[in-house]
Formats: sequence, C-alpha cells, structure tokens
Amino acid sequence: MPGVESAYDILLGRCFTGFEEATLLAAHELGREALVRGLGLLDMVELHNRLLARHLEAHAPSMMPDAVEAAGRLLVECLTPFEMVHRGFQTANSALKTSDDRYRDLFENANDAIFTTDLHGRMTSINAAGERLSGFTRDEALTLKLASLIAPDDTRPARRRRPLRFGVTEARQRYELDIMTRDGKRVPVEVSTRPLYESGRIAGVQGIARDISDRRNAQSALRYINNGLEAKAKRIAHGLHDEAGQLLASVYLRIAEIAAELPPAGRRRVEDLRTLLDQVDDQIRRLAHELHPSMLDELGLIPACQLLATGVSKRGGLRVAVSGSTRGRLNPETETALYRVVQEGLTNVMRHAHARNVTVKIERIGHRLRGHIRDDGDGFDQAQQARRHGGKGLGLIGMRERLLAVGGRLQVTSRPGRGTSVDFELPLEG
Repeated sequence: MPGVESAYDILLGRCFTGFEEATLLAAHELGREALVRGLGLLDMVELHNRLLARHLEAHAPSMMPDAVEAAGRLLVECLTPFEMVHRGFQTANSALKTSDDRYRDLFENANDAIFTTDLHGRMTSINAAGERLSGFTRDEALTLKLASLIAPDDTRPARRRRPLRFGVTEARQRYELDIMTRDGKRVPVEVSTRPLYESGRIAGVQGIARDISDRRNAQSALRYINNGLEAKAKRIAHGLHDEAGQLLASVYLRIAEIAAELPPAGRRRVEDLRTLLDQVDDQIRRLAHELHPSMLDELGLIPACQLLATGVSKRGGLRVAVSGSTRGRLNPETETALYRVVQEGLTNVMRHAHARNVTVKIERIGHRLRGHIRDDGDGFDQAQQARRHGGKGLGLIGMRERLLAVGGRLQVTSRPGRGTSVDFELPLEG
C-alpha cells in the first residue's frame, strides 16, 4: 500500500543517515499499521528487499555494512507485530484444540446419551451412550429422525414431544417420554433440550437423554408401599369411626339409663363422665379423619386440606389459611400424596416452628401442580441442619418420598428468624 511503502522508505533512509532507537519504535508502529491494513509477512519482506536495493544503489559502498545491519534491525522490529499475532493464533488454536478434545472426551465418555438434530429433527450427532441406549449404531442413528424413536403410544401431552418431533425449541426444556430401542424394547427417559445457534439463528437442538428405568421402578415401589399403607389406614379409620362409634353410642345410652336411676348428686357425676366421653369421641373422630379423611374421597384435595387446617388451628393455636384450586379432581394417588405432604408440613410447623401464621397454597398451572406451605416461625440454618441430621429430620424424607412416588419434587427454604417455605411441584397427565 502506498502509505506503508512511503513510510518504510523514509525509515530505511535513516539507516544510512543516522540510525536512532526512535526509528525502531516507528518501525514497530508501522508494522502494526501494515497488519491492520491487511498486509502479510511476505508482503513486508518483499517491500523491504525492494526498497533496500534502491537505497544501496544510491549510497557509497563504504556505508553498506552498517546500513544493512541497521536495515535488518528495522525489518525485525517492523515484523514483531506479525510474530505476536502469529503466536496469539497459535495459543488460541492450541487452547481451542484442547477445549475441543476435552469436549469430545466428555461427549464420548458421558454416561447419558447426548445428541444433536437439525431444524427438521434429523439426527446430526450421537455419542456412545446414545448408541447403547437406543441400540442403533452411529451410522444408523444419523439416518433417523429423532421422533421415530418415540414410543407411538406415549400418552404424554404432544406439546412435550414437539421439540423432538420438529427439531425446534426456543428455550431449555425438560420432560419425560418413552422411546423404542432397535430391538423393540420400551425405555423411559428424561430428556433435556436446548437450542443450538449459528450466526445468531437457531440451527438445531442439542439434547441429553437419561435412562430413568430405575427411577420409574423406585416410584412404582413407593407407590405400591404408599397404597398399601393408605389401604390399612383406611381400614383402621373406618374401624375407629364405625365400631368405636357404635360402642360409644352404646355407652352413652347405658349412662343415660344409669343417670335416670340416680339421685341428683349422682347425676352430676355421670354428667362429668359424659363430658369425658365427648372428648374421647372428638379424639376418635379426629384420629379417624387424619388416618384417612373421608372428605378427601368425597370432595377432593382443597376441602380436605381446609378441614385439616381447621383442626390444626384449634390444637396448635395457629392461623392456617388454605387457598388455591386444582381445577377439578385429580387421580386418587396424587390427591392422597399431596394431602399427606400438607399434613406432615403442618405437623412440622406445630412441633418445631413456633409460628403464628401458616399459608398453604395449591394451584394447577397448565400441566403442572405447584404449591407451598409457608410459616412465619423461627426458621433454621439449613446447612447446620444438614450437618446435624445428615439431611434427615423434620419429616422431610417422608414428604419427598410421597412426591417422588407421583413424579414430583420438593424444596425447602429457611433462614433463622425468617420462617420456612416448603415448595412442591409435580406433573399432571392430560
């Protein structure tokens, strides 16, 4: 370029008239300018040789040794920015290669299946775990659309399968579905997907699929155990309500007969006995309700929780407010699990929190049910609690297991003096 050539020509002239350190600084700056303008290393060497030859022809031979040495120093300084950039590229390329190798190592050796698709849902990559999970070799998998792996009779909402069927997703998503392997085996998986961008536009989807067969089996086992416990609780509750109630009714009648035969002083003592029997009757009814609330079967989750809250308020001196809506009945297992979570949560508040107010909210949002139990009590240090009890205590294990059995999860947030919040969430079918 003319500007670079004329400037370098002036610097070379100084090599014959009186070389100074300032000339080297100027050469370094000129090299940076040449680099910015797009000149290459060979361009600068060719320019140097051509201009130096011209200067050598114009000066006496006696000046040549010193001038050539100075011109060499000038060229080295001018090319220094090129060398720095070259080393930077080498460092960046080395770091990029290391990062790429690390990613490939993680990709290939991950325990979970990792895959990518294009915008049409066609597989563009899959790791070794994906081959093991699906039964397809990599070459076979890359000829498939990911949607072809989904079990055709999967009953989950179609919207959850959309990112896999069409290869488009606008945000990170997580959902469960069943896939069919190459040999026809049905495998439940949890899939997490996120969009892949290229030049600022969505170019495909990356996903991670995890075999959750063990989790499903654990959920089924928990569900079986919980159903068995609920059945026993129901039989005991009916026994208390019906048989104990009939016995108490007989006792009431017998006491009334005895009272009619006694003098006034004796009748007063019998009335005291009736008062005690009334308390026994109330306790039996409460126990029967807590073992298995008939209102849960008859009216559903929210009314049953409201009745539970009324009893807790009377016994514990708490103000308990229950709100929300499930927008219709849920399946019995889900209603029972959530009722037990609320029951255990309120029991924890009475035993540990020293609270005055508790709010219980259960709300259906789309295909998920979310809720919380929040109190204004003492709260606690979660880290200290975990160290002291190893993550156990406060009935949280039972609450978590209840939710796990129906595919839900639970989170506890608490700080000393700031109360406690138990938040829960679970998916709903349909």
